[in-house]
Amino acid sequence: MSDNNLDYIRKIKSAINFFTDIIFPIECLGCGKEGKWICERCASAIPINRNSYCLGCKTKTDFGEFCDQCESQYNLSGVFIASDYDNELIKKTIKALKYRFVYGISRELSRLLILFMDRQRAKIKGNESLPRVITGFSNAVAMPVPLHKKRQKWRGFNQAEKLAAEFAKHFRLELNTEDLRRVVSTKSQAKLSEAERKKNLIDSLAWRGAGLAGRNIIIVDDVTTTGSTLEECAKVLKRAGAGEVWGLVVAKG
Repeated sequence: MSDNNLDYIRKIKSAINFFTDIIFPIECLGCGKEGKWICERCASAIPINRNSYCLGCKTKTDFGEFCDQCESQYNLSGVFIASDYDNELIKKTIKALKYRFVYGISRELSRLLILFMDRQRAKIKGNESLPRVITGFSNAVAMPVPLHKKRQKWRGFNQAEKLAAEFAKHFRLELNTEDLRRVVSTKSQAKLSEAERKKNLIDSLAWRGAGLAGRNIIIVDDVTTTGSTLEECAKVLKRAGAGEVWGLVVAKG
Protein backbone atom coordinates (compact mmCIF):
# COMPACT_ATOMS: atom_id res chain seq x y z
CA MET A 1 0.00 0.00 0.00
CA SER A 2 1.40 3.42 -0.99
CA ASP A 3 2.05 6.25 1.45
CA ASN A 4 -0.72 8.28 -0.24
CA ASN A 5 -3.24 5.50 0.34
CA LEU A 6 -2.15 5.13 3.97
CA ASP A 7 -2.52 8.87 4.49
CA TYR A 8 -5.98 8.81 2.89
CA ILE A 9 -7.13 5.95 5.14
CA ARG A 10 -5.79 7.72 8.23
CA LYS A 11 -7.67 10.91 7.32
CA ILE A 12 -10.90 8.97 6.81
CA LYS A 13 -10.49 7.30 10.23
CA SER A 14 -9.75 10.65 11.87
CA ALA A 15 -12.86 12.18 10.30
CA ILE A 16 -15.01 9.27 11.47
CA ASN A 17 -13.64 9.59 15.01
CA PHE A 18 -14.23 13.36 14.97
CA PHE A 19 -17.89 13.06 14.00
CA THR A 20 -18.40 10.09 16.33
CA ASP A 21 -17.13 12.19 19.25
CA ILE A 22 -19.59 14.95 18.33
CA ILE A 23 -22.59 12.61 18.03
CA PHE A 24 -21.63 10.31 20.89
CA PRO A 25 -20.07 12.11 23.87
CA ILE A 26 -17.10 10.66 25.74
CA GLU A 27 -18.29 7.99 28.14
CA CYS A 28 -16.47 5.94 30.75
CA LEU A 29 -15.48 2.59 29.27
CA GLY A 30 -16.28 0.98 32.59
CA CYS A 31 -19.71 2.30 33.60
CA GLY A 32 -20.86 4.59 30.78
CA LYS A 33 -20.81 7.82 32.80
CA GLU A 34 -20.27 10.85 30.56
CA GLY A 35 -17.22 13.10 30.76
CA LYS A 36 -14.14 10.84 30.88
CA TRP A 37 -12.94 7.67 29.22
CA ILE A 38 -12.37 6.27 32.73
CA CYS A 39 -14.32 7.94 35.53
CA GLU A 40 -12.80 8.43 38.98
CA ARG A 41 -14.82 5.61 40.50
CA CYS A 42 -13.78 3.07 37.86
CA ALA A 43 -10.18 4.29 37.89
CA SER A 44 -9.97 3.67 41.63
CA ALA A 45 -11.03 0.05 41.07
CA ILE A 46 -8.26 -0.74 38.58
CA PRO A 47 -5.66 -2.97 40.26
CA ILE A 48 -2.11 -1.63 40.56
CA ASN A 49 0.45 -4.41 40.73
CA ARG A 50 2.07 -4.85 44.11
CA ASN A 51 3.79 -8.15 43.39
CA SER A 52 6.52 -8.16 40.74
CA TYR A 53 8.23 -11.12 39.11
CA CYS A 54 10.98 -12.19 36.73
CA LEU A 55 9.54 -12.15 33.21
CA GLY A 56 11.71 -15.12 32.30
CA CYS A 57 10.58 -17.71 34.85
CA LYS A 58 7.87 -15.93 36.89
CA THR A 59 9.91 -16.09 40.12
CA LYS A 60 8.85 -13.32 42.50
CA THR A 61 11.30 -10.40 42.57
CA ASP A 62 11.23 -6.99 44.26
CA PHE A 63 10.72 -4.80 41.19
CA GLY A 64 10.32 -7.04 38.14
CA GLU A 65 14.04 -7.53 37.67
CA PHE A 66 15.25 -10.80 36.16
CA CYS A 67 16.26 -13.39 38.73
CA ASP A 68 19.83 -14.64 39.18
CA GLN A 69 19.17 -17.65 36.94
CA CYS A 70 17.62 -15.65 34.07
CA GLU A 71 19.45 -12.30 34.05
CA SER A 72 22.38 -13.48 31.90
CA GLN A 73 19.94 -14.35 29.09
CA TYR A 74 18.63 -10.80 28.71
CA ASN A 75 19.80 -7.31 27.81
CA LEU A 76 16.85 -5.95 29.77
CA SER A 77 17.36 -5.47 33.49
CA GLY A 78 13.67 -6.10 34.11
CA VAL A 79 10.13 -5.04 33.28
CA PHE A 80 7.85 -2.83 35.38
CA ILE A 81 4.25 -4.04 34.89
CA ALA A 82 1.72 -1.55 36.22
CA SER A 83 -1.55 -3.50 36.06
CA ASP A 84 -3.29 -6.65 34.87
CA TYR A 85 -4.50 -7.30 31.31
CA ASP A 86 -7.08 -9.73 32.70
CA ASN A 87 -8.89 -6.70 34.12
CA GLU A 88 -11.71 -6.05 31.63
CA LEU A 89 -11.46 -2.26 31.86
CA ILE A 90 -7.71 -2.34 31.20
CA LYS A 91 -8.23 -4.63 28.23
CA LYS A 92 -11.05 -2.50 26.82
CA THR A 93 -9.07 0.74 27.28
CA ILE A 94 -5.92 -0.56 25.58
CA LYS A 95 -7.94 -1.91 22.66
CA ALA A 96 -9.73 1.43 22.27
CA LEU A 97 -6.38 3.20 22.14
CA LYS A 98 -4.77 0.82 19.65
CA TYR A 99 -7.64 -0.21 17.41
CA ARG A 100 -10.23 2.55 17.68
CA PHE A 101 -7.50 5.20 17.51
CA VAL A 102 -8.87 7.09 20.53
CA TYR A 103 -5.54 8.62 21.48
CA GLY A 104 -7.05 10.75 24.27
CA ILE A 105 -7.30 7.54 26.30
CA SER A 106 -3.50 7.53 26.60
CA ARG A 107 -3.80 10.10 29.41
CA GLU A 108 -5.86 7.66 31.45
CA LEU A 109 -3.37 4.84 30.95
CA SER A 110 -0.38 7.06 31.65
CA ARG A 111 -1.88 7.85 35.07
CA LEU A 112 -1.61 4.16 35.89
CA LEU A 113 2.07 4.17 34.94
CA ILE A 114 2.65 7.24 37.11
CA LEU A 115 0.82 5.82 40.12
CA PHE A 116 2.67 2.52 39.79
CA MET A 117 6.07 4.22 39.52
CA ASP A 118 5.34 6.40 42.54
CA ARG A 119 4.82 3.21 44.53
CA GLN A 120 8.02 1.69 43.18
CA ARG A 121 10.01 4.77 44.12
CA ALA A 122 8.49 4.74 47.60
CA LYS A 123 10.39 1.50 48.21
CA ILE A 124 13.63 3.51 48.33
CA LYS A 125 13.46 3.96 52.09
CA GLY A 126 15.49 1.26 53.82
CA ASN A 127 16.05 -0.76 50.65
CA GLU A 128 19.61 -1.05 49.42
CA SER A 129 18.87 -3.49 46.59
CA LEU A 130 17.09 -0.94 44.41
CA PRO A 131 17.74 -0.91 40.66
CA ARG A 132 19.90 1.98 39.46
CA VAL A 133 17.07 3.17 37.24
CA ILE A 134 15.13 3.88 40.47
CA THR A 135 17.95 5.28 42.62
CA GLY A 136 19.07 7.49 39.73
CA PHE A 137 15.54 8.10 38.49
CA SER A 138 15.90 11.82 37.71
CA ASN A 139 18.69 11.04 35.23
CA ALA A 140 16.85 8.26 33.39
CA VAL A 141 15.72 8.70 29.78
CA ALA A 142 12.19 7.69 28.76
CA MET A 143 11.71 6.26 25.27
CA PRO A 144 8.70 4.70 23.55
CA VAL A 145 8.82 1.41 21.70
CA PRO A 146 8.99 2.75 18.14
CA LEU A 147 6.53 2.07 15.33
CA HIS A 148 7.64 1.78 11.73
CA LYS A 149 6.89 5.01 9.87
CA LYS A 150 4.29 3.30 7.65
CA ARG A 151 2.46 1.85 10.64
CA GLN A 152 2.53 5.18 12.45
CA LYS A 153 1.27 7.02 9.39
CA TRP A 154 -1.60 4.54 9.06
CA ARG A 155 -2.55 4.80 12.74
CA GLY A 156 -1.85 8.52 13.01
CA PHE A 157 0.12 8.26 16.26
CA ASN A 158 2.30 5.91 18.30
CA GLN A 159 0.41 4.89 21.44
CA ALA A 160 3.67 4.10 23.26
CA GLU A 161 4.94 7.60 22.48
CA LYS A 162 1.79 9.15 23.98
CA LEU A 163 2.31 7.15 27.18
CA ALA A 164 6.03 7.92 27.36
CA ALA A 165 5.42 11.65 26.86
CA GLU A 166 2.89 11.89 29.71
CA PHE A 167 5.11 9.79 31.97
CA ALA A 168 8.24 11.84 31.24
CA LYS A 169 6.38 15.13 31.65
CA HIS A 170 5.05 14.15 35.07
CA PHE A 171 8.43 13.05 36.40
CA ARG A 172 10.42 15.69 34.47
CA LEU A 173 12.51 13.07 32.73
CA GLU A 174 14.33 13.47 29.46
CA LEU A 175 12.19 12.11 26.62
CA ASN A 176 13.76 10.75 23.43
CA THR A 177 11.30 9.80 20.69
CA GLU A 178 13.61 10.14 17.70
CA ASP A 179 16.74 8.03 18.00
CA LEU A 180 15.44 4.52 18.61
CA ARG A 181 13.83 3.59 15.32
CA ARG A 182 12.02 0.68 13.75
CA VAL A 183 13.76 0.34 10.40
CA VAL A 184 11.95 -2.77 9.16
CA SER A 185 8.18 -3.06 8.83
CA THR A 186 7.58 -6.36 10.62
CA LYS A 187 4.53 -8.59 10.82
CA SER A 188 2.14 -8.09 13.72
CA GLN A 189 3.40 -9.92 16.81
CA ALA A 190 -0.09 -10.69 18.12
CA LYS A 191 -0.54 -14.21 16.75
CA LEU A 192 3.10 -15.32 16.67
CA SER A 193 4.73 -17.80 19.04
CA GLU A 194 7.56 -16.64 21.29
CA ALA A 195 10.17 -18.07 18.91
CA GLU A 196 8.45 -16.45 15.91
CA ARG A 197 8.28 -13.10 17.72
CA LYS A 198 12.03 -13.12 18.35
CA LYS A 199 12.78 -14.05 14.73
CA ASN A 200 10.33 -11.44 13.43
CA LEU A 201 12.19 -8.67 15.29
CA ILE A 202 15.77 -9.50 14.27
CA ASP A 203 17.49 -6.36 12.91
CA SER A 204 14.17 -4.49 12.88
CA LEU A 205 15.38 -1.73 15.25
CA ALA A 206 18.32 0.66 15.10
CA TRP A 207 19.85 3.46 17.17
CA ARG A 208 20.41 6.70 15.27
CA GLY A 209 21.63 8.94 18.09
CA ALA A 210 24.86 9.70 19.93
CA GLY A 211 26.37 7.20 22.36
CA LEU A 212 24.35 6.77 25.55
CA ALA A 213 27.38 6.75 27.85
CA GLY A 214 25.85 4.63 30.58
CA ARG A 215 22.48 6.42 30.74
CA ASN A 216 19.68 4.34 32.26
CA ILE A 217 16.70 3.92 29.95
CA ILE A 218 12.99 3.28 30.55
CA ILE A 219 11.31 1.81 27.45
CA VAL A 220 7.55 2.48 27.53
CA ASP A 221 4.82 0.44 25.84
CA ASP A 222 1.17 -0.39 26.41
CA VAL A 223 1.38 -4.18 26.61
CA THR A 224 4.06 -6.85 26.65
CA THR A 225 3.41 -10.54 26.12
CA THR A 226 6.74 -12.36 25.98
CA GLY A 227 8.95 -9.28 26.31
CA SER A 228 10.50 -9.89 22.87
CA THR A 229 10.03 -6.33 21.60
CA LEU A 230 11.35 -4.77 24.81
CA GLU A 231 14.33 -7.14 24.72
CA GLU A 232 15.15 -6.21 21.12
CA CYS A 233 15.02 -2.52 22.11
CA ALA A 234 17.35 -3.24 25.04
CA LYS A 235 19.81 -5.08 22.80
CA VAL A 236 20.08 -2.09 20.47
CA LEU A 237 20.36 0.38 23.36
CA LYS A 238 23.05 -1.66 25.09
CA ARG A 239 25.08 -1.63 21.89
CA ALA A 240 24.76 2.16 21.95
CA GLY A 241 26.25 2.27 25.46
CA ALA A 242 23.17 2.31 27.72
CA GLY A 243 23.40 1.39 31.40
CA GLU A 244 20.33 -0.34 32.81
CA VAL A 245 17.42 -0.75 30.39
CA TRP A 246 13.99 -1.38 31.90
CA GLY A 247 10.64 -1.94 30.26
CA LEU A 248 7.58 -0.12 31.61
CA VAL A 249 4.18 -1.33 30.44
CA VAL A 250 0.57 -0.86 31.43
CA ALA A 251 -0.06 -4.60 31.47
CA LYS A 252 1.21 -8.02 30.46
CA GLY A 253 -0.95 -9.75 27.85
